[in-house]
Amino acid sequence: MLKLEQYDSRNIAELTVEGPITNAEIVPVIQKLDGMIHEFGKIRLLEIIREIGRVEPKALWADLKWETRHITSFSHVAIVADERWIDWMIKPLDLLIPAELKLFHLDEIDAAREWISTCDPEH
Repeated sequence: MLKLEQYDSRNIAELTVEGPITNAEIVPVIQKLDGMIHEFGKIRLLEIIREIGRVEPKALWADLKWETRHITSFSHVAIVADERWIDWMIKPLDLLIPAELKLFHLDEIDAAREWISTCDPEH
């Protein structure tokens, strides 16, 4: 399941991942993010990963294509997760993404929301 919410018409999106991901779920998420990028230029993303289930190959391909086109469209990214492999993934990802990237654990979700809401969108 994917759920995307925009914070009060601002350039902040909160994406929740919980369980399997289908192409039917990812297409509207991509469309909403495209609209936000078109409106604001750069966006701040809070991604909450509660559980990652099976990802349909078509959904994975759509996500990879979208991410490579928009790698410079983020100013800040907060990832909230407790999976250890995500900790390991962050370091090389931080080298590839020109956004400020910060990792939080699930019990720090309020701190992640505060950080993404108050960080300077220009830096």
